[in-house]
Amino acid sequence: MDVCRPRRKGSFYTNIRDMKISVLLWAAIAASAFQVNTQELVPSTANRFTLDVEKTGLLRGKTHVLQFGKYRGSVDYNEQKPELSKVQFEIESKSIVCLDTWVSDKDKVKIVRTALDDMLAADKYPTISFVSNSVTAKAPTLFEVTGTLSIRGIIQSATVSVTKNGDAFDGTAVVNMKDFGMKPPTAALGTIGTKELMTVKFHLAPRR
Repeated sequence: MDVCRPRRKGSFYTNIRDMKISVLLWAAIAASAFQVNTQELVPSTANRFTLDVEKTGLLRGKTHVLQFGKYRGSVDYNEQKPELSKVQFEIESKSIVCLDTWVSDKDKVKIVRTALDDMLAADKYPTISFVSNSVTAKAPTLFEVTGTLSIRGIIQSATVSVTKNGDAFDGTAVVNMKDFGMKPPTAALGTIGTKELMTVKFHLAPRR
């Protein structure tokens, strides 16, 4: 006659312990796969954030290049799951300078004054800001970042094309002046004008 052996309590509790360890290990692996790396965006000698404004009329083919020297922000980048990434950015409007090499120093002063007073209304709206809503991977290192852009107190949706080059991010976005209440400047009785579409360009290597 066969007699069933009683289950050993030690073996039962060992199995439970091993199961708990396995669950914790898998949880740790899953957490590391979705870990977000938060990095700070600040000015540096290598970083660059510019606004390109093309001319029309008699100066067709020329471009004003305006650079912002003061800004701050952060990027929460998830390499395994880019759609979980986030970015927020704020620019000090009055930090703008003109980098044009085809105009005189006197004209550079006028260009900056027009940008500050007529376009950005910097005294009333001292900052420009962008906050992402979604990130879509178009390729392993190419992303489409959609969010809200605030200029002159007006908030509009904006899409930025971003490429990751090593530790740095390069990006471009097209902004319509009229969407933010700006009128393209003109001069010389209208024979010199400005396109209403501006191009934002940046090269930003986050500070770890």
